[in-house]
Amino acid sequence: MKIRNKITLWITGTALLSTLVFSIIIFFELVEEPFKLIDKELQHMTQSIIKQMEQPDLKQEYTISRLPYPPDLFWIKVTDQHENILYRSPLTRFTDIPLSGDKSIYMLEKNIPKSEIQLGQDDGDDVLFRVMVSQTRVDGFLITVQIAKPIESLEEELIELAKHMLASLMICILILFFISYILAGRILNPLVTITRMSKDITENSLHKRIPLNKNKDELYDLCMALNKMFDRLQYSFQRQKEFIGNASHELKSPITLLMLAQEDMLINGTLPTLATRQLIKQLDTSRRMSHLVRNLLDLSRLEQHVPLVKTQVNLTDMVNKVLEDYSALFQAKEIDIKNKLPQKLNFQGDREKLTRLFINLIDNSANYNLTNNGSVLLKGGKVNQNIFIEISNTGPPIPQTDITRLFEQFYRVEKSRSDIHGGSGLGLAIAKKIVELHEGTITIGNTSNSLIKVGISLPADRV
Repeated sequence: MKIRNKITLWITGTALLSTLVFSIIIFFELVEEPFKLIDKELQHMTQSIIKQMEQPDLKQEYTISRLPYPPDLFWIKVTDQHENILYRSPLTRFTDIPLSGDKSIYMLEKNIPKSEIQLGQDDGDDVLFRVMVSQTRVDGFLITVQIAKPIESLEEELIELAKHMLASLMICILILFFISYILAGRILNPLVTITRMSKDITENSLHKRIPLNKNKDELYDLCMALNKMFDRLQYSFQRQKEFIGNASHELKSPITLLMLAQEDMLINGTLPTLATRQLIKQLDTSRRMSHLVRNLLDLSRLEQHVPLVKTQVNLTDMVNKVLEDYSALFQAKEIDIKNKLPQKLNFQGDREKLTRLFINLIDNSANYNLTNNGSVLLKGGKVNQNIFIEISNTGPPIPQTDITRLFEQFYRVEKSRSDIHGGSGLGLAIAKKIVELHEGTITIGNTSNSLIKVGISLPADRV
């Protein structure tokens, strides 16, 4: 679950709980007040009845008058200690209300048909009564006054009140959820901005930093920590690139001297046959080391963003020149070249780096081709305001799991890293860097007709 949703639920839940508690308190306060007034009415009626019954003869059924409220609105029954009825109101004819043990005030629901009397019954003819029972002695005799008031209309009003409060509560939930969602978005908006800026800072843009806000709050501290982390990363990357460049430069001279010494020894021809063979192997190893060091130097220069020396070049002529240099290798491997490039494919770019790009790609097309009767197909042109060049060659298909990693430094499909199966794994990494410096894209993959295709797309506005 996203943090925004969590914050929304927490704020909504907290506000809902507070609103619910407050609503319950208000509801019970509203319910309690009417019952207090009803209990005062019942108590006032009881006291008035007792005063009027303070007569010497309590054995006859009394006729009580001058009550504070009309007796027809109340269920009243007065009995003596022998349960003889001393007084009853007209409402007692329709139902009987039993005593409830030791309770002096209680609620009781009775069924009284509407056809007999209208007391605000519900659909089931049920009537709710509020009952009060009082016992006292009058001239030494114990009498019981049982009085009840029908409150069915009050019950219906309270039910309606509860429904309205519940509906209001549901509306409050929706409003709270909406406001909480907006509020959570506003709270997290700076974090979203920080996340987006952090994603924009890559290996090629480590110089960028997240701007600091004016309020020195927790987000300010977070931006400061991230910027310091980017400072350390930039320093580490820069030192790494400098180390690779310096190490490659320092290795270049001794390897060259070593190769010259080995070639001089072979030219003299005075060594035994076994020593000559071993020296030839060492010279091949030295040449591979020299090639690796040259690739590392090139990659180091490209990563340090050396400015491009742009001139107008004909990419077709450049590719044809590289093909001419590799013609002996193609003939030795019996590879058929099918060149379908147009005569002119002009582009504004760095001639040296673009030449290196095509050398690496054409070299790969020869090294990773079939051992016999292979072929290389070259196509190019302008499509959708872009210049494209495709170099396809026959050969074993690239495993799908390796395609996305082929442009990584030192990555090779052949895991034994044998020199028989290719170079050091830097050729495609250098090619990608050159294309990116020219603001283009490069892809590689298998085709449906069993070819391995490398596609280059360069912006045509550089023509």
